[in-house]
Amino acid sequence: MSLKVVILIGGETTGTRFRPLSMDTPKVLFPIAGKPLISHIVQKIAELGEGELIEVFLLGYFTDLKPFDEYIAEAKKEYSNVNIKYLTEPYSMGTGGGLYYFRDEIFGDGTCEELLVIHGDIVCDYPFKELIQFYEKNNADSVILGINPLLLMNNYQSKTQIQNHTSFKVYDNIDTFSKYGTLIANKSDSKIVHYVEKPSSKFSEFQLQTEYNTLINGGVYVFDKSILEFLAKAQSHKSSKCKEYDRHNLENESINSNVLSLELDVLKFLPEAKNQFFTYKSDSFWYQLKTPISALFANIFFLDEYKKNHDCNALATPSDKVISPVRASKFATTSENYIIGPNVSLGRNVKIGNGVRIKNCIISDNVTIGDNSFVANAIISKEVKIGRWCRIEGTFTNDTTNRDINQVRSDGYYKLINNIVVLCQNTVVHNQVFVYNSIVLPHKELKNDVKYEIIM
Repeated sequence: MSLKVVILIGGETTGTRFRPLSMDTPKVLFPIAGKPLISHIVQKIAELGEGELIEVFLLGYFTDLKPFDEYIAEAKKEYSNVNIKYLTEPYSMGTGGGLYYFRDEIFGDGTCEELLVIHGDIVCDYPFKELIQFYEKNNADSVILGINPLLLMNNYQSKTQIQNHTSFKVYDNIDTFSKYGTLIANKSDSKIVHYVEKPSSKFSEFQLQTEYNTLINGGVYVFDKSILEFLAKAQSHKSSKCKEYDRHNLENESINSNVLSLELDVLKFLPEAKNQFFTYKSDSFWYQLKTPISALFANIFFLDEYKKNHDCNALATPSDKVISPVRASKFATTSENYIIGPNVSLGRNVKIGNGVRIKNCIISDNVTIGDNSFVANAIISKEVKIGRWCRIEGTFTNDTTNRDINQVRSDGYYKLINNIVVLCQNTVVHNQVFVYNSIVLPHKELKNDVKYEIIM
């Protein structure tokens, strides 16, 4: 197998729904379950190597490359069989434009027989090995990870419900499809017969037909070299449209033909082109890191995976002070009297005072939590200082999740941002302050209680 990998990491103009957390850390580098999100992907890629060096390209548009340079240096130490390189787009080129722009870098040496493309903000069990085996077995040109749409009906509980075959609290399935790429595939051979991005039409009729699977685009693909032909055709077609548009556009606003979307400009044409276009169906947990609340979803998932796989190196040893699962680097405490967990990730150099209680949280590096403080359902960024007798509390629970699951925003994500606390970098919380279901932007000082607010 000659495999290369591209991870699409977005850019400074994307990931706006992840703010304010992305204000100081690119979304794919945000720490979840003890390490950057992208490291969970790279670890799975490294397991494919079996002694063979795998080239991984991080493809995106960021002007500040220092965080990625630091990440790549650390990743190379940890994953010796993975060679990671950052490819900087000259501007944001879409999910397909960068692939075509860097085609010589990716395909030019002639060694790439299979290209694994991954959206860097997805959270799942990353079935890369199974996907590639399916691709090879079917002699495919293209394979896309297809997600069971039931997984998107109730993301907080769906993983358990899929496994236990229990009932779902479901909002409109048509609304679900309208937020994602949707594919129709034969159940008999998994060949895709139709692809549409964020459809507005009803797909329930296909769900009732037993010969078809209706699935969601899971953001993971395996391509052969023929993808370049489709990208070239897409660029040529878009270039022609741009020239026509420029001739009739009185305001002289140009459209860039180099900005290509895999979903809009390529995938929807593959079934018609008689391309060997298949889907690999997954019934496992799948989520997209879009908003801060999704970081807590992801943290729970990855910690649960560590626990399920009995990864003792990843999790702190359970005790009367540690309720598993907890992922913790070395942290300092002035007392034996504290309780941490479950579902807590602690960064480096975290200082915990006497009588502290922490649960369902992501705590980043260099955070200080004073004596007798309580922190729950929260994301605490770097360098935050929390005083004594503070209460930092979100209401991210089964009850609030079930209540809010039907309150879907226009972008398809739940209004659960109201049910967590986010303290951004260098926030200082004074003694005895209560922060409840609020978002606090960087470099703020809280001297009074804050409830249901965004502190700018």
